Amino acid sequence: MYLLYIDESGTHKGSQFDHFVMGGVALRDEDVYPFSRSVAALQRRVLPKFPGLEIHATDIFSGRSTWAVVPPADRIRLLKAVFEHLQTWTAPSGGHPVYFGVAINRPSNVGKDILQLAHVELLKRFDTLLSRLHNAGDSHRSLVIADNSSYEKVVQKLVPEWKVSGTIIGKLHGLVEVPLFVDSAASRAVQMADCVAWAIFNYYERGNAEFMQSLNGRFDAEGGIQHGLAHLVRSYHRCPCVPCASKRTNTVSSSLSPWPLTQ
Repeated sequence: MYLLYIDESGTHKGSQFDHFVMGGVALRDEDVYPFSRSVAALQRRVLPKFPGLEIHATDIFSGRSTWAVVPPADRIRLLKAVFEHLQTWTAPSGGHPVYFGVAINRPSNVGKDILQLAHVELLKRFDTLLSRLHNAGDSHRSLVIADNSSYEKVVQKLVPEWKVSGTIIGKLHGLVEVPLFVDSAASRAVQMADCVAWAIFNYYERGNAEFMQSLNGRFDAEGGIQHGLAHLVRSYHRCPCVPCASKRTNTVSSSLSPWPLTQ
């Protein structure tokens, strides 16, 4: 079984930002425990005085909430260590996390339900990975686990409908249950999904490629196309970002395009 942990960055409505992002970390069930333990061990090693603080990228970067007591240099050192870990960690089984993300450009999607669109795109891309594995003889079912949120009831109602009648981009086949919502403070994997979403948001919204570059090689990709990351922008046919460009060139670039991206 595959578990997909998801979180968001940028509010889905009433926001001053141009982008709303959802990020995901997909792990085989046998890899979840060692992955979570590895993240906890990393935090203890890098910040031995603060081993129990929840890893929430926005708070760490800005020094907000419980992270206000941690010196800036230590906070940035932890963030860099976390993203290096996301780039390089390999499970005892030999597998590694697969990342997913959806970056929705608001001006290009006026009048659309941003939250629903983000879930459809993210879950369908995850489902595509499962279908590809199934066709290769490696069948998996899946569960989606998300941070507690105000839209829990909305999503739990929609997913069963998508499995039967399909979404605007096809049916969801691999999900065995509606998404489960948990307290992110209790789940290191959800915390890492937060970091993935934050890195994507900072790349598309602010042009900060440093942390996003660490993830680039582990977004789901096949046949020269980066399927795992979607950039929903009106001018996708000329956008130079990796997922948009890969659809034109059948090549997944190892380097991110410089800012600003074409909108």
